[in-house]
Amino acid sequence: MEQVLGYIEQNSHRLFKHSENDILEAVFDNKGFFFDAQTELIYRRIRNLPHLYVAFSTGENGLYYVGKSFQNGGRWKRTHAYHLGTLAHHLTNNLRKDDQNHKHWIDNWMQIESLNLGINNHNIKLKSEVKICFIPFSFYCENECLNDIKKIRESNKIFEKKLIEYLKTLSFNLLNKQNNKI
Repeated sequence: MEQVLGYIEQNSHRLFKHSENDILEAVFDNKGFFFDAQTELIYRRIRNLPHLYVAFSTGENGLYYVGKSFQNGGRWKRTHAYHLGTLAHHLTNNLRKDDQNHKHWIDNWMQIESLNLGINNHNIKLKSEVKICFIPFSFYCENECLNDIKKIRESNKIFEKKLIEYLKTLSFNLLNKQNNKI
């Protein structure tokens, strides 16, 4: 698991696109938040492949979220009912029935009092820089599994759980709801 932490440390990039003059001011629109340009390029290469992801704040409390993906297009599409879309839907009071509840991400990563809703574009200050790392399936599982969707799902679920448990033993603050200590 220490190798995974090393991989995360070396391969993490800013999660959110930010305003021109402030890396702690994330920009978004009604569809969702935007990835940082470098992160977008990395995500395009992995989004259709099974992978894990770890999103985290760089502040002193380091608030982490560990997730898995094995679906085409991944879970980080701007208009998706998961992360980038859901965060914007929360902030614009435009939640959909299929949105996940990520209010605790907002509470822990963002300064809600700084929310600025414009006509087309919006922004919000981050409490600290938020980064993300996409961990390729081949890093934590045998490539022979790649042709068996059942094995991929099972392996992703098992490794996600192991990573969460490992981070808990190191007293990482997790935003995964089942582990939320905050």
